[in-house]
Amino acid sequence: MRYVWAILISFLLLGASVEDARKANEAYDEGNYEEAISLYKKAIDADPENSKLHFNLASALAQAGQSEKAIRTFEQYKSMTGSTQEKAKANYNIGKVLSDNQQWDKAVDYFKKSLRYMAGDADAKHNFELAKKKQQEQQNQQNKNKQNQQNQQQKNNEQNQDQQQDQQQRQDQQNQQNQQQNQQNKQNQDQQNQQQQPKKMSRAQAQKILEALEQKEKELLKQFKKQETESSNSSNEKDW
Repeated sequence: MRYVWAILISFLLLGASVEDARKANEAYDEGNYEEAISLYKKAIDADPENSKLHFNLASALAQAGQSEKAIRTFEQYKSMTGSTQEKAKANYNIGKVLSDNQQWDKAVDYFKKSLRYMAGDADAKHNFELAKKKQQEQQNQQNKNKQNQQNQQQKNNEQNQDQQQDQQQRQDQQNQQNQQQNQQNKQNQDQQNQQQQPKKMSRAQAQKILEALEQKEKELLKQFKKQETESSNSSNEKDW
């Protein structure tokens, strides 16, 4: 990362007597960032007010992928220095850490802060413009993803609605069939009941039958009387 070299060189030129700091610089140069972190922390324990050690520790943390710790340490460094130029360097490096993690919104803010202190910094300006471009691309992709999710949700809702309508239609058809079947069963039962029950005679039919019986009775009585008369006549004749 840019600016780390300037501070490391400045640190050595200041003739710091902390052996851990020298070894930390060597480990950093060799890419042994975890070892550099450990040595910078020991150097800070021996010289806690040395702001450059905090800057170098933050840089080593960033190189080791410990982004959150690196940002916190850069922020601590900013509170320890009154130099606007040094604050600009810290803001720039925080912007780089955020860019590496594709946190473009925050990266844009930190590059902007760096440019406030160092408006002519070409690297900060370049990275600011790049972060803005990535920020817009990310926002566009998020909007696209959101729209796709909404479209998919709408499609799912429509499918669910269609399924519910189909299910309701099938249920209605089943209910209608059940109702028709129940009606048919009832009609069949009624017919069976009618066949089993004796037919009721109407008043007119009963009267007609009664009159027929009376007429039959009269005819029988008349016939009986006729027979008696004939029998009587036969008994009164002389038998010669």
